[in-house]
Amino acid sequence: MTLPIELEEQIAEFSAFINLNGEFHIESKRKMLDFKTNNPTVAKRFLQLVRSLYQAETSLITQKINKLNQRHAIIIRIQSNVEDIVNEHGLLEDPIENQELSTATPEAKKAFLRASFLAGGSVNHPKTAEYHLEIFTKEPNQAIFLQSIMNFFELNAKITKRRQGFICYIKDAQGVSDFLQLIGAQQALFQFEDIRIKRDFNNSINRVMNMEIANEKKAIVAANEQIRDIEIVEKYIPQGQIDAKSRQVIELRKTYPEASLMELVQLFEETYHDQISKSGMNHRLVKIKQMAKEIKEGLS
Repeated sequence: MTLPIELEEQIAEFSAFINLNGEFHIESKRKMLDFKTNNPTVAKRFLQLVRSLYQAETSLITQKINKLNQRHAIIIRIQSNVEDIVNEHGLLEDPIENQELSTATPEAKKAFLRASFLAGGSVNHPKTAEYHLEIFTKEPNQAIFLQSIMNFFELNAKITKRRQGFICYIKDAQGVSDFLQLIGAQQALFQFEDIRIKRDFNNSINRVMNMEIANEKKAIVAANEQIRDIEIVEKYIPQGQIDAKSRQVIELRKTYPEASLMELVQLFEETYHDQISKSGMNHRLVKIKQMAKEIKEGLS
């Protein structure tokens, strides 16, 4: 990712980095400002901003995070011009007010979100999980400010409490896609959209298949009920008293007990060389059902 040319964008990015992952402290009467990350690319970007904006002296420190997987955190320690940076960004007074000043334009807001995502953000792999993008922060006011910036771009961001802090998050696929495009993460966007399209396509196929299976089950249940109705009708009503149209459908259903309604229509036309609509076929089957119902009521 190329360093923004515009000064306001660089300041907005630095503001996000230092407010989300920065820590001010004093050692041996020296004021220091630490920026902590696990990502070497993010560390390099922060270092570029520090040198470009403040020409500050820095040192690099690595810190083991987990003894088992040997992961290390990278700490960039700012050792000069610390007081100027702290005052400019209001780190010891009202950092939100200063962030508002640093994000006055839409482009600065985009830069702020870009750095916020690099500092504390993550996005779930759409192939294995629900669509979800989040940015973590320890401070509730910072989460509220992040939400306001995201919703300036109508991303429908929400906030929830997370262990040791808060997350500002987006849950819908379009929102995640819009966010990635907004911050200029084109490669991540293309990868996300590619997986999303494939996943949605597969889900659509599964939904259609499930619907077809459900329809087949309904058709079988309906056909079995019709067979039982026919057995009752034939048992208690003499064949000569059943009208010709109903007899045609009865014979057809008995011959093809597993046929769907649409298949019965086609079989009717092939067998009797006469046309009938789907509605007409259903009407005759309903009539047979009604005949069986009247018989059962008469027997009870």
